[in-house]
Amino acid sequence: MNIKRLENGLEVLVPNWVVPKHIHAFISTRISGVSDSPYNSLNLGTHVGDSIEHVLENRKLIRQVLPNDPLWLNQVHGCNIWTPSISNIEADGAVTCKDDVLAIMTADCMPLLFCDEDGDFIAACHAGWRGLSNEVIQQTIKQMLLGKGADQANLYLSKIKVYIGPSIGPKHFEVGVDVYQSFVNKLSQNQMNQCFVNGQNQGKYFANLFQIARNVLSGLGIEQIFTEEICCYENKNLFFSHRRDKQSGRFGSFIWKEDL
Repeated sequence: MNIKRLENGLEVLVPNWVVPKHIHAFISTRISGVSDSPYNSLNLGTHVGDSIEHVLENRKLIRQVLPNDPLWLNQVHGCNIWTPSISNIEADGAVTCKDDVLAIMTADCMPLLFCDEDGDFIAACHAGWRGLSNEVIQQTIKQMLLGKGADQANLYLSKIKVYIGPSIGPKHFEVGVDVYQSFVNKLSQNQMNQCFVNGQNQGKYFANLFQIARNVLSGLGIEQIFTEEICCYENKNLFFSHRRDKQSGRFGSFIWKEDL
């Protein structure tokens, strides 16, 4: 885990992936902000009960290390994808070829960052179990393909790079039959066995979001998948976890392009 301290004191996770030099990304930690407990300290979510003044101050700290204001989406666990031609920010993913700074907020759900080998397009999406079931990853890739205008879709898919950021790990994500059933028609039985194991209680399963995402990406023909499988539940000093803390802040995953 590459934790880097920035000039303004923020401590961020730098993704461990191989991308063009003009593609930049980091994932904020909960360190170095101004929010009080239980949101201490770098909470970026305005919808979790924290003081709005504190959240805005935290967002100012983030803005200091970014080239532009980040695109703060209104995430709803769906599969709508924002692009520069769309004004509606109620979306759980974003795709751009411009100078937008894309941002995804999470606290157990999975943030995914995308770019292609040329660094022409970047994307990000918010994928909890509902988003994965609603095919938010597929919709994100679809918008990348549409934006690129890729005549040879399979070739372009092989050039897409994906980083899977911190999420709740399978040891701590026990779910019910409803979650299991939502993937029955989307994954093979072998994949279901990989992604869901019997829980501690009858009718419960431990779900592996990392493995679900890998299966989805591989099924699309994407091979360049990077993840450190960082569990935000287990890393209390670095990341918020809603399931662990019940009342918690949100950390952000950011990606942008540098002008060539």
